[in-house]
Amino acid sequence: MSLNNKQITIKKGTILFKQGDAGDCAYVVESGEVLIYLDSGDSEIIIAQINKGEIFGEMSLIDNLPRSASVRALSDTVLNVITKNQLIQRFQSADQIVQLLLKVMMNRVRKNNKSISQANSKEEVVDNGSGVFDAFENIKFENRLQEALNNNEFEMFYQPIVNSTDHKIVGAEALIRWNDPIRGYVSPDKFIDFLESSPLMISVGNWIFEKCFQDLKILKNTFGPDFSLSINVSGNQFTHEDFIMTLEQLSWKYRVDHKSIKLEVTERVMTNSTLALEILRSCKEKGFQLSIDDFGTGYSSLQYLSQMPIQYLKIDKSFVSQMSENGKVYAVVNSMIFMAEALGMEIIAEGVETVEESQLLTQLGAHLIQGWLYSKALPLHQFIKLSPFFNLVKKTA
Repeated sequence: MSLNNKQITIKKGTILFKQGDAGDCAYVVESGEVLIYLDSGDSEIIIAQINKGEIFGEMSLIDNLPRSASVRALSDTVLNVITKNQLIQRFQSADQIVQLLLKVMMNRVRKNNKSISQANSKEEVVDNGSGVFDAFENIKFENRLQEALNNNEFEMFYQPIVNSTDHKIVGAEALIRWNDPIRGYVSPDKFIDFLESSPLMISVGNWIFEKCFQDLKILKNTFGPDFSLSINVSGNQFTHEDFIMTLEQLSWKYRVDHKSIKLEVTERVMTNSTLALEILRSCKEKGFQLSIDDFGTGYSSLQYLSQMPIQYLKIDKSFVSQMSENGKVYAVVNSMIFMAEALGMEIIAEGVETVEESQLLTQLGAHLIQGWLYSKALPLHQFIKLSPFFNLVKKTA
């Protein structure tokens, strides 16, 4: 019987594999039925009867241990073959917690089978290695982040967005910070990526919106009615079923004008292009402004960009920092700005640290500037102390 084919047919009574055999593939029953059983001397102990649409033989592929039971066809049966590579790729792409749970369950099945058959061989133990440690460390870290949310350890900082033509603050990007009571402020790269990929991001994201909407009134009173706030939205939060409803509820609660809010999403959101476009269009219809963050560093194709109802493109700091010294990068930035203008979008350049970078961007037509040239991200009480206008002469000294 060759395993190179994706589908095989076995006759009634055929033993597909025996307990103790090495496992090199799994099977899904297309038609017919098979019996999973344990050999116990002269008798058989029935474990399960597998019918159409069910999978078997997968455990040996995942934990690399011998088959824990035997399989025989109860009728002429057609099987779809799943190779080890096919299964392992999907298993390894799963969340570490899911992987751990699957391994634990498989270990219990194997132990249970051994107990039933009263085998005398040494008990097999699944060696999860560092995977168990990593999985539990992730659980601990997620629990710690939940504590931080419950204990109000998160804070919102704001980095100004400045119009380079008159050096006036016209908006800000909202950035979450974690003030641990023992360690102090935790570097964002130590927790933000983890947070964005965890289920906790929905709760934290809602907290971010609520805090930003609360602060927006103070910001507008300080910097004027046209001041807008850019808020990063993770992919998990953006595609969550309650996302738009939550935005509307909080907008009503804090009397926030939708056009004062820029929702920043990354290009990775477009991996689910149909759903993303639907949500983007709904946000646009409700009056929210939309921005693509870190443009040019991710997934998005020009086809999707032309379809998205986006008002702003943010040029990533990795381009900005090189444009004055690298002609090719300069050409890329120039092309981005030209394309944005042609599509009716405005450019926001982030990570601007020098007067030269600001002047180059202004010459190319990018007038909205964000970066340390003007200010680092600050908590609200410090941010509102910034002058509404900046004097770049002081920055050249």
